[in-house]
Amino acid sequence: MRHLSVRSRYRLLVLCTIITLFRLLLPHESNDNVGPSFTISVPCIIRLWADRGKAAVNNPQLPTTPPPKDSNKNFFDRQKPLPPVPLPQIDKSSSNNNKKGKKEKPPYPKPGKLPSPTTPASTIQLSPDTLEKDFFTWGPRDPVSPPPKPPCKKPLRKPSPPNITDPFPLLSKNLSPFYQHLLDERISPKTSHAEEDTPLFIGFTRNWPQLLQCVLSYIAAGWPASDIYVVENTGTMHANRLGHLTLQNPFYLNHTQLSMLGVKVLITPTLLTFSQLQNYYAWTALSKNWTEYFWSHQDLMVFSFEYADNLYNQALSVLRYLRSPSSPKWANHFFSYDHLTLVNRDAILAVGGWDTHIPYYATDCDMYVRLMWAGYWQGSSEIGIILDVASVLTNVGALLRIPGIHASFSGDPGPPKESLPWWQALNSPQSTVSPENSGAYDTGIVRDDLPEVKFLKEMGKVVRNEKNVDRYGETYEHLVEVGIRMENEKYRKGAGGRNTWQTRQTGGQDEPFFRDSEGFENGLRKMIDVGREVFAEKWGHRGCDIARMGIRAEDAWKLERDWDVKTEGKGSQGGEW
Repeated sequence: MRHLSVRSRYRLLVLCTIITLFRLLLPHESNDNVGPSFTISVPCIIRLWADRGKAAVNNPQLPTTPPPKDSNKNFFDRQKPLPPVPLPQIDKSSSNNNKKGKKEKPPYPKPGKLPSPTTPASTIQLSPDTLEKDFFTWGPRDPVSPPPKPPCKKPLRKPSPPNITDPFPLLSKNLSPFYQHLLDERISPKTSHAEEDTPLFIGFTRNWPQLLQCVLSYIAAGWPASDIYVVENTGTMHANRLGHLTLQNPFYLNHTQLSMLGVKVLITPTLLTFSQLQNYYAWTALSKNWTEYFWSHQDLMVFSFEYADNLYNQALSVLRYLRSPSSPKWANHFFSYDHLTLVNRDAILAVGGWDTHIPYYATDCDMYVRLMWAGYWQGSSEIGIILDVASVLTNVGALLRIPGIHASFSGDPGPPKESLPWWQALNSPQSTVSPENSGAYDTGIVRDDLPEVKFLKEMGKVVRNEKNVDRYGETYEHLVEVGIRMENEKYRKGAGGRNTWQTRQTGGQDEPFFRDSEGFENGLRKMIDVGREVFAEKWGHRGCDIARMGIRAEDAWKLERDWDVKTEGKGSQGGEW
């Protein structure tokens, strides 16, 4: 450029400056696609000019003029917006119909039917980066490698137990006026209700016949049906109330039949463990302003003492004593351990409720010992016959002494000869009866001239035979004897078979909230082991005998283990378990 004059140099510099500014002021796309960029800096000017020059040298056909543009749109209109996402259309006609009184669809379908999707699958667009894409690539496995093989199938299970039958067929029929009057008479309390609140909670998860038998035995023993609260702890929400479960489903419960008996039902929002259920009892009592309440297991059959006040009035007497000023500071009062328990609500709340880290077994040990350490008295009384049973009567209506219903149960070994009462021994076909008395009980005929029959009539009793059961209903003595045999049968093989009643139903496939019966039981056993392990870690000892070891409540979670895990196993094993 030395041959150019100074004036020409200045003109060339001005021209370069103008061209550079013109190129910079033209809008161009930015890298982030947000809008046009106008960033101006010295390095940018030099780089832009150099790039333009290189492009012109390498490609002589490069146009030197900007592409045509629509004069009616500014440069912001060139950014194409994303297409709008269509919103689901609301069917106004269906909402109007509901307002006119038509029933809404249930929250889930009836058994065996699935709802049709409201939105066609072809219109649903999924992002390529969905949760499933990330979910299946979690973990150290190389996503390119083939997936792992599925686990092997378990051996075939044992044949399912036979289907259970309706435990009280009378409630499943349209009752005739006679039977309706008879049922109302049997379930109505014989006296007016006491001034005290006497709510009785009976928790239920599985085995409807077992529950119904327990409820009817309490009603027959004098407990007002209106004070019995069955707590449905099935985790099936409203499926039972809407009638979507069937009898063979382990979690089936008949709300209608309980209502016919005058019994109330409370539904837990989800499946609770035993310790959570106990806290639910206390919470319900707090909500309803009950200072005391009773709770019972469902695998019971209870009877009043024959020559004393009924079981309910006996329990009421205990409650009145514990409310009196002479009563000690108390928390629980047990009737046959905690098969039936009277609870002081405020005592439970004072120690922080049940420890829900210990879901099942050992949580009672934890609770009762903590109450003892807090200075609460926990006594016991005998108010009736409370039997721990795993069997169900063939027809539980026998407990209400409905004529024609005989007390029996499947697998009844029958009474041994030497244990038969004398009035039943005479009626037993295996018994040895003297020839002069042998015709007294043939074909249901009772001879009034026999001394034993005269004695029974003087006591206001009826000799039990087929004819009298059909006419008057079951006798108290026979019901109690059958109940005792049921309890003996439960423990005939030791304590290991005491919970077999929980797995007696295996149906419910294709019904809402279906759970595999065997899998559900296995899951519970795992939680039981975990609960015992938590108890052992909490108190440093395996077993419920911590009260004799000098431990105090403030020692929780602060004690070393008194066993060696390597040589003696986990906290759920060995020890005093």
